[in-house]
Amino acid sequence: MTGGLLLVAACSGGGDPDQRVGQIGGVSELATYAYTDAGAEGLYDYLSEEVTDACTKDQVREALAGHEQPTGWDQIKDIKFQSVDTATATVILTYNDERQEEQWTFVREGTSWRIDIIPGLESCGSAG
Repeated sequence: MTGGLLLVAACSGGGDPDQRVGQIGGVSELATYAYTDAGAEGLYDYLSEEVTDACTKDQVREALAGHEQPTGWDQIKDIKFQSVDTATATVILTYNDERQEEQWTFVREGTSWRIDIIPGLESCGSAG
């Protein structure tokens, strides 16, 4: 885990920490490890309401069946906010001994951040 990198990324230009960055980083890490441990069903709990309204757990599993399952989470970078409640980020995942960058989109629902778009889920929610 690279928590130091996340802490540095959490500081905005003015030196004030942006808690949203840490929250998004935490969600990406927790979701990745839920996915590695329990498959698509583990990831489901971290998906946005729009995605879960459009796809059941079985449909998410089917949608991700052709997408290689990561073996771990490395870091998150380049978090950009499109609005107060929407952000994109580059999530770096490990696949056995290789690192791979993926673009994910996050939305805030109430006080929690959820994953809205990841590669493989284009047929669910706002990605579809």
